[in-house]
Amino acid sequence: MLVVQYSVQNEKGMAVMELIPIMIIIVILFNYSLGFFGAIHTGILNSMAARNYAFETFRHRANLVYLRDGVSEDIVDFSKQNMRIHATVSDNNKNDKTHFIATGRPIDFLAKLEITGSKDLHNKQIYSIVDGKRFTDNSGGVTPIWVRPQYGICLNSKCGPK
Repeated sequence: MLVVQYSVQNEKGMAVMELIPIMIIIVILFNYSLGFFGAIHTGILNSMAARNYAFETFRHRANLVYLRDGVSEDIVDFSKQNMRIHATVSDNNKNDKTHFIATGRPIDFLAKLEITGSKDLHNKQIYSIVDGKRFTDNSGGVTPIWVRPQYGICLNSKCGPK
């Protein structure tokens, strides 16, 4: 009968013990890499969509106050707002096309994160962000990433910072 002697000098099987933490680290890095790729890709696509819509509606017009060229009943007048803004609508709020709510993308690709947003969170609190200071909205984290590219133009001198 063959007797196998185990000793402290025998290192068979130790590579598996080293491989398990390395595989976990690789999966975590891959997970966050996909999450950041999704956030950046969403930002690029939304920026392209907003810019394309802006150029399509402006279309070398001399007067940008009205939405359409022809005379019809549904002409929209932008002279009261003093500006025209073009942006994309969030993936989660397809029914509300009147407010430009930001699109949320989680950093963690595999997390089942329900991204909820409201007009108040995205349209009012975004102006309280100051350069060089950290913005805290009491959520306790940095995920999700909010993407809201907008393109616009001032129609008169009343538009712009006061």
